[in-house]
Amino acid sequence: MAYKLASLGKHFMRSIQIFIFILFFSQTASSQIVVKEREKLSEIPQPTGFKVSYIILENGDTLPVVSLQPVNISENRTFANKREERKWSRLKRDVAKVYPYSKVAGKKLKDYNDLMVGKSEKEQSRLLKKAEAELKKEFEGDIRNMTLNQGRILIKLIDRETGNTSYGLVKDLRGSFQAFFWQSLARVFKANLKSSYDPNANKEDKMIEDIIGSIEDGTFVN
Repeated sequence: MAYKLASLGKHFMRSIQIFIFILFFSQTASSQIVVKEREKLSEIPQPTGFKVSYIILENGDTLPVVSLQPVNISENRTFANKREERKWSRLKRDVAKVYPYSKVAGKKLKDYNDLMVGKSEKEQSRLLKKAEAELKKEFEGDIRNMTLNQGRILIKLIDRETGNTSYGLVKDLRGSFQAFFWQSLARVFKANLKSSYDPNANKEDKMIEDIIGSIEDGTFVN
């Protein structure tokens, strides 16, 4: 009886050893397979480049379509004298300060202009009063802290943003009602709101346009 128990014990231990060996071997083999699979995957060429739109021509050829951002190319500006250089530096400073205000004001005016479409005269009047109140609230404090030249340039840039004179856009919205806010702004800075922005005909406006171009493409330097 003791002999049989001992024999069974040895047989049991032998079975455990075989099981452990099989388990270890299967895990090792599995690891080797994973490594080999990874090695195979790494050998596959990965796609490069980027997705673009395309058009199919009549002959069946495919033509990719890529939109490129405009790039401003300019040379170093030269000045006849120090006075001209200082004038340019002041203009850069003033344009950089008022440019963000002109973007916000221009967007608000365009938004309200769109809201006017199809509205009754009474509703238009209500919207215009709301627009004036918002513009006054947002800009009045900052405008009072601007220099005369900055205020004058702001009016030009609002004209640039709206594609119309600052006075004309608001006057069109209000009909015969005077653009009180903008006229008040003009009086503060002794500027003429009816003077339009034209970089093709006005030397200063051309300089302002060059400065705005550098702001928008990220190359502006104080």
